[in-house]
Amino acid sequence: MEAANQALLERTKKTRSVTRSIVTKQTNKLESEINNSVDKTIVYELYMQLISKFEELVKLDKEIKGLIDIDSLEDEILTRKEYKDKFIIWKTRAERYIESVSSIAIRNSAETQLQNVTLPLNSSVSSVSTNQPRLPKLTLESFSGKDIGSFPSFWARFKSAVHENSSLNDVDKFSYLKSVVTSDAELAIRGLTLTSENYAKAVKILEDRFGRQ
Repeated sequence: MEAANQALLERTKKTRSVTRSIVTKQTNKLESEINNSVDKTIVYELYMQLISKFEELVKLDKEIKGLIDIDSLEDEILTRKEYKDKFIIWKTRAERYIESVSSIAIRNSAETQLQNVTLPLNSSVSSVSTNQPRLPKLTLESFSGKDIGSFPSFWARFKSAVHENSSLNDVDKFSYLKSVVTSDAELAIRGLTLTSENYAKAVKILEDRFGRQ
């Protein structure tokens, strides 16, 4: 192996080692919260952080796979499988926990909110994905991006119902946003993973592309 490739491999392995340590600590935190806490918000935040860190780990695994020699490939695959299996176990447990806690607490919150607010919108949306915790059921208008002139109306309603809703965190807001954009608008933000940081990016992308006169 060339010296440059060897140096890159060692650097990438070191980065992965640190990321694996973070994933392990995140998993331990998640396990502790599931076993000892009744606060689904904390579990949800740890759950999203774990997904984000595992995505980083997967990217590093791919980089290393392209750099190692064939003799090291078997050990590499076995080690990766160990982390992947543990991630899947705790991802599933976190989703089940959040689902069980949310089924009552979030429904009550949604009912209280809807008693005070009338949303004159078009389509009904509840959970945006079977992989995400159930969110309060809201009635939201969809936006395809085909008719740019309809964006101001769409955004005004989404802003009132979701964007300025203090009871929702940015991950929840992003979940709702992803559920109501279709066609060109959906393609514009498809590459953004479901994180609080990416919600602001998604809003800016949509406003820059469809909201300008």
